[in-house]
Amino acid sequence: MFWRTVAAVIALSVSAVMPLWAQQEPGEPMPPPEPPVEVPEPGPPPPDMPSEPVMPPPPPDLQPPVVQPQRQQPRQSRQTGSDVRQVLNDVAQRFRLQLVIDPLLQGRVNPPTQAKDAASALDAVVRQMQGVTWRKVYLRADMELPASETLVNWVRSIVNLEAQGLIVTDAASNRITSFVRNVTVSPGFEQQLGQMVPAFKTRPVYVVFYQQPTFAQQAGQQRRGQGGMRAEDFLAIEQQRMQMFMQMSPEERQRAIRMGVQMFMNMDPSIRMQMMQEGMRWFMNMSPEERQMLIQQGMQMFQQMMGGPPPGPPPAPGR
Repeated sequence: MFWRTVAAVIALSVSAVMPLWAQQEPGEPMPPPEPPVEVPEPGPPPPDMPSEPVMPPPPPDLQPPVVQPQRQQPRQSRQTGSDVRQVLNDVAQRFRLQLVIDPLLQGRVNPPTQAKDAASALDAVVRQMQGVTWRKVYLRADMELPASETLVNWVRSIVNLEAQGLIVTDAASNRITSFVRNVTVSPGFEQQLGQMVPAFKTRPVYVVFYQQPTFAQQAGQQRRGQGGMRAEDFLAIEQQRMQMFMQMSPEERQRAIRMGVQMFMNMDPSIRMQMMQEGMRWFMNMSPEERQMLIQQGMQMFQQMMGGPPPGPPPAPGR
C-alpha cells in the first residue's frame, strides 16, 4: 500500500509539470524530456516486518533530552549526642556534685565517658557548647542555695566584671562590700573557708552557664521562639517569687495576696478553668499517701492562720 501511494504521487507531479512545457514560446528550444521514472513494483512485505511504516528518527535538535536518573540525596544526619542538661545531671550524680545549670542552657553533647574526675568531665561538656563555661562557687555559711537563675546571674556578673578589685563602703551602717579578682590561694584554702569572717561553706557549688550575656540572650530568644519553656524554668521563677515574698513586711504580704487573688479572678475564664483543671489532674495523679499528707498540711495551715479548726464538710442534702 505504501509503495503504491508513492508511485501515484510521483505520477501526479509529472502530469502537472507537462502543461508548463507546452506553453513555452516556439523559438525557445524544447528541453529534452526527462526519462520516465520507473517505480519498481513493491513486493510483498516480509513476514516479520510490521504492516505500519517505521518513521525515521527525528533530527538531533528535536530529540527529547535524555533524563538522567535522579541521584538519591544523602539523608541529613540527625543531631547526635544527648541533651546537655541530662549529661550534666549524670556527671553530677557520678561525681556527687552540687550542680546548678543555667536555665537557658540547651543543646546536645556527647557524654564524657572517659573523664576521670569532675573537672575533666565538665571541661569535656562545655567544650562542645559555644559560649558555655563553668565555675566553682562557695556560698556563705548562713546563706541558702538561691534559685538557679539568680545564682547564674550573680556568677555571670562577677565573671564579666572588668574591675580588678574594689571596696564599696556604706558609712551609715559601717559595712563594706569587697571584690578582688584572681587572688592566688593555697591548695588547702577550702578547709579554711569555715574559719573566715564571715564563714563560708566548704562544699562548692558547680555552676555551668553562658559566660557572655549575648549568648544568654540569644538562647532565651530561641527558647521563646520555639515555645520551649520547661518546668525547671517555671520552678526557678517561683523560687525567686517566694524569696521576694519572704522579704516583704507583713503588710506588703497581705497586699500581695489580695492583688494575686484579684488578678486570678480577673483572669480570662478559659485560662482560669484550665489552671484549675491542671491542678485537679495533678492532685488526682498523686499517691494516696501524698494526697493525705497534703490535706493534713492544708488543715494545719488553716488552723494556724484562722486560729480554729477548718470547717467540716457540708451536710448531706435532706438533713
